Amino acid sequence: MLTIQFKDFKLCEAFYNQLLLSMNTYGGVKKAVYIEEVEDYTNLCIDLITIDGEENARRHCVASVLTNVTIKNILPVWIEEWLRESFHYSDPFEIEAIQGYARDLFFYPKTMIPLKTTFVSWQNEMFELYYQLIRNTIQFSYDSFLKFRLREQKEQLVEVVEKAIDEYKMEHDYQEMLNTCRDYIKSNPARIHTIHLYLDQEVKMVDQQGETISINQIRSWLSKELNFEAPLPINERVIGPLVCMAPEKLIVYPLNTQQGLLQTLLLIFEERMEIKEGETEIAYSSYV
Repeated sequence: MLTIQFKDFKLCEAFYNQLLLSMNTYGGVKKAVYIEEVEDYTNLCIDLITIDGEENARRHCVASVLTNVTIKNILPVWIEEWLRESFHYSDPFEIEAIQGYARDLFFYPKTMIPLKTTFVSWQNEMFELYYQLIRNTIQFSYDSFLKFRLREQKEQLVEVVEKAIDEYKMEHDYQEMLNTCRDYIKSNPARIHTIHLYLDQEVKMVDQQGETISINQIRSWLSKELNFEAPLPINERVIGPLVCMAPEKLIVYPLNTQQGLLQTLLLIFEERMEIKEGETEIAYSSYV
């Protein structure tokens, strides 16, 4: 008989329900898995001997359930604890947002944001700890197991949390930039009614008369609040110079490799913007 002791009844119940669901193809599982309350604790009892099937397969299934339910219930708790205790976040909305970034980075890794510990290896290490424990132990405290045996797994999440914070801050800054640009365009008259933006090996901006807009003109109009692309030289900047001119119409001739910049410009200029690829005009609505 394997007995797992829980302080949290709901967590014990979550393991119980998942065990019944995952092992429903094994005969005798409903009688072999049950919950009993003992003083201040709740015990999850698993009589592996009475469950049909090969012994290693039964233990493997139990260890898998323990691993997956732990990840589902404890991973967000650990991330929140790191955010509150080590990075001093307290706002619940910020914590929830960063948790989302952390899950995405961990579950769906990005090549440009490498992690020392992958989710698959982290999950496998946790599974192995559970598997070895239920092979050699008949009773253990779940809370003690989390605190001591899974301590390294929790510590490995620090890197994930740090990079999730970086992603959150970058997205926050990006949204702030978008809002600043939209507000500027709405509250300032157009310096040039129509701008043609050519994105090739170099940036070229032309007005409705076909005259190239000079760097000196842009420099005289560019305010500090629109200085997002510093320290790039002004002739390589796009967003700040365009916004400072607040055009009523922006026509862009892009390269295929500049989808990120195009999306940003669309989010700023919205219905003021149209895109031309060769002879094809693409309306704003088809990009958002």
